[in-house]
Amino acid sequence: MFFPLYPMLVRAVAHVMPGGLVTWGVGVSLVAALAGLFFVYRIAEEIYDEKAARAATLAMAFFPTAFFFNAFYTEALFLALSAGTVWAALVRRNLLLAGVLGGLAAATRNPGVLLLIPLGYEWLRGREEFGLRGLACLGLVPAGLVAYVAFLWVRFGEPLIFVHEQTTHWGRGFRNPISTLDHTWRTAVWGADHFLYPARLFIARAPDYAFEASNVVNLLFLAVFLYLAGARLLGLPPGLSIYALVLVSQPMLAPSSYLPLMSMPRFVLAAFPVFLIAGFLLSRTRAGLAVYLVASSTAGIVLVSLFTTYRWVA
Repeated sequence: MFFPLYPMLVRAVAHVMPGGLVTWGVGVSLVAALAGLFFVYRIAEEIYDEKAARAATLAMAFFPTAFFFNAFYTEALFLALSAGTVWAALVRRNLLLAGVLGGLAAATRNPGVLLLIPLGYEWLRGREEFGLRGLACLGLVPAGLVAYVAFLWVRFGEPLIFVHEQTTHWGRGFRNPISTLDHTWRTAVWGADHFLYPARLFIARAPDYAFEASNVVNLLFLAVFLYLAGARLLGLPPGLSIYALVLVSQPMLAPSSYLPLMSMPRFVLAAFPVFLIAGFLLSRTRAGLAVYLVASSTAGIVLVSLFTTYRWVA
């Protein structure tokens, strides 16, 4: 069961505009992606400077899995709403707007409730400015999740059906993260043969090779995230750091029995604070940014090729 806001929005637009659901699914994603990149730019500019803001936006736009922002997926809308939530609180200092956007993010994907972490930090930091009214605004963030749970309870008699579907169809369940990492390492070693000979991924008719090779990709994306998380000392507010850490930790805490860190590249893509740190690092040297853009674009071309030939990516 997928969360309702994105499909509802696509259906509403398609109902009043010419074109089918797929067309407007992509259209909504593209508009949301532009909004999300704008918010990322403004947040990075507020925390660091204009150079870091430009680099952060480029780092996200050219990330290897950024093509999901153009697809019929929730990534772009979730980025727009989650980054917009932080922008409203950190830049605009408007917790009412932040609460509304956070509630919409929670109606897009259940991790949206994690936005309580950066918003809670901003309220604590400016509690004299925001007062109890600002604290009450934070209650709007889980409203999107609560509304969906209530709907599922009334409609199906099962308020947590989306949790059960993850277990039934994707084999996800809570596990020790150390056990998850051990399983990931073993499956990555197994899939390394296909990863090192990528021609197999495109020639084989069955998708098995791509599934097995994705374990290597998942591990690499986790390593990139951990490296950037280690750069927390570069001035990112603690609320954003904790938010990104918890968001990306989800596949480790609830791994899939098929692919332990399934969809890790998309989880990292959604964790926009990671790109704020990346932007700061890349803005220090023009050569570093150029190398990143070339390497990331090359990896993105490979992943897009897999995606468009019905191979598993994330």
